[in-house]
Amino acid sequence: MAIFKKKTTLVHNITYMALMAAINVIFIVLDTYVPFLTILLILTLPFVSAVVSYFCQKRYYIIYAIASIGLCLIFNILDTIFYIVPAVCSGFIIGLLLDKKIHPFWMILASTLVEVVLTYAFIPIINKVSNTDIVHTFITVFNLTNFAYKQELSHLFILFMALTQCSLTHFVLLTEIKKLGIETDTRVGSLIPYIIGLATCLVIALIFTFTYTPPALAFVALSFYFGIFLLIDLLGSRKIIIYVILGISLLIAFFIFVIFYSKINKPLGLVLFGLFPLVIGVTSFIKNCLIKQTDNI
Repeated sequence: MAIFKKKTTLVHNITYMALMAAINVIFIVLDTYVPFLTILLILTLPFVSAVVSYFCQKRYYIIYAIASIGLCLIFNILDTIFYIVPAVCSGFIIGLLLDKKIHPFWMILASTLVEVVLTYAFIPIINKVSNTDIVHTFITVFNLTNFAYKQELSHLFILFMALTQCSLTHFVLLTEIKKLGIETDTRVGSLIPYIIGLATCLVIALIFTFTYTPPALAFVALSFYFGIFLLIDLLGSRKIIIYVILGISLLIAFFIFVIFYSKINKPLGLVLFGLFPLVIGVTSFIKNCLIKQTDNI
């Protein structure tokens, strides 16, 4: 059985999944006795699951997921919840998106959101198993017990950690899969979905600002993920008019931020950081819609 080839028969699928599930178990056992291997788990486990998702038939993936999670729970419950479950879920998403030739930007975003949702879902379980409050532990470790906006910071921290982990994982994954003959499509047909994604994040942040403020900053931060991608495209456009529009807009956004930040009750004032990705999104819209139409006349 070729290791890195599509599996078509039930026997090949089951055998391959059993092998990969065993690898997950080995990593969990090693991490239990050699804690500094945690970073290896974070980077390797999603890769293992993504390979299974890509090369095996999707309808059999549930067998791999149950086997991996069930066996790993025997050796280390907390590490299984922290690492195996997110890796199995995000790995499936990555393999599915690889099959569909989806841009890496969306792979990172999708796996990040999956990990964030799982983190929120598992916090009560982790607290119960470890008999500690993991959020309070984080606040205490970073000496933020008396920090006024620790709830907002907790949501931001969960998103940041998930995005950082998924970005590093995808960097390793996308580097290695080329050696396996798996091609990824890095072409960008249209930037409109990215602009819509940025705008959606800011709208959701605004809604939370006036309803339930703690998650608002996390969505502002997520808008920066879209904004940075769009900014790279703008800087690579080599159009003087775009540079001028972007520079003036960012300067105006900076002055608006400085003027109104001190006048708005915290933490609502922090949402004003969303002005910067908003400016980038608007400039990108101008470049890709209005100026593009002008060039075609």
